[in-house]
Amino acid sequence: MRDARAADRDSIGRLWSELMEYHRSIDSRFTIAPDAERKYVRHAHEMMRSTDGRVLVAEESAGSRIVGYMLGEMQNRPPMALPGRYGFISDVFVVDDWRHRGVGAALYADMRRWFVLRKALAVELYVAESNPAAQEFWRNAGLVPFLKLLHEDLDPK
Repeated sequence: MRDARAADRDSIGRLWSELMEYHRSIDSRFTIAPDAERKYVRHAHEMMRSTDGRVLVAEESAGSRIVGYMLGEMQNRPPMALPGRYGFISDVFVVDDWRHRGVGAALYADMRRWFVLRKALAVELYVAESNPAAQEFWRNAGLVPFLKLLHEDLDPK
């Protein structure tokens, strides 16, 4: 486990695209724009450079293929909530042949420590309803449901 470097951007972008392709295969609403990977790479690089953001990568061996990553950032509670900051995990992905080996758990443990060091009051993230494996992963990590995002597609006529 290590902090991502600028040279990792393209690998992270490919992993993100793989994550989105997986989500699209289980729920067609996960459709992305043609230039989304390029924009995501830019976003990941901004998070690498931000004092409030962090991108972690897991490698097969030092300097080898990146097999997983996690992107997290510190966020402020909205003005109407109790004051405080929380850690938000926007993305995590581990390639198929490295799942169930503790890579995701190690990424989360490292990100969680980083949030604690920055005085986060909580960790929050979204998990797709159509992804039971991700739901189970996060339950096993100790996260519990808090809010549920509901959705309705509208006809743009």
